[in-house]
Amino acid sequence: MTEKCANSLAGWLINCDAITEGDRELYAYAIHSLLLSFAPLLLALGLGIWMGCIRQSLGVTFPFMVIRKFSGGYHTRHPWTCLLGSFLLLYLCISLSLRLSHGQTLAFIAVGASASLILFSPIDNENRKLSLQERRCYRKITASLVIIFLSFDVLFLIFRLDLWSICISISILLTSVLQIPCIFGKIKRPNKGLPK
Repeated sequence: MTEKCANSLAGWLINCDAITEGDRELYAYAIHSLLLSFAPLLLALGLGIWMGCIRQSLGVTFPFMVIRKFSGGYHTRHPWTCLLGSFLLLYLCISLSLRLSHGQTLAFIAVGASASLILFSPIDNENRKLSLQERRCYRKITASLVIIFLSFDVLFLIFRLDLWSICISISILLTSVLQIPCIFGKIKRPNKGLPK
């Protein structure tokens, strides 16, 4: 679906004389990547409008998107299962953000999930394996992002901005949970190894 949309947009750019036919593939790929990058945010915005909680949906999704970009984790093999799974997970996380009250338990879980992310990131995607240099870079970026978001979580908790603290805790937890199937998969196949 996103590929068709990207090709249509690239065709439109060609018709407007913004790009040449020779650049179609490059621009179609760039548009496709951009659409995939913003898909979770658009899905969250739609869910937020439908559920009447736009702040929570964006508060859960934005930190998740940013950390997940570098931490990696489980990916489905088919676009439709990805879309359905993403919808269900976001719905669950947004629903949790509406029902949970922040306390020591959620903060403790967020710290544990943060430690897991720092320890096990990045997790390779089967479609794109990272080089050793990329792995080192992504590990540092993931650790920095997790520490930044966890710091915001603590600040929000201190200043009694529970809504934002809960959203960040849930997004850190979701990112960490999506690494678990990959971690267990690598433990079962030790020749694949965990991040170095």
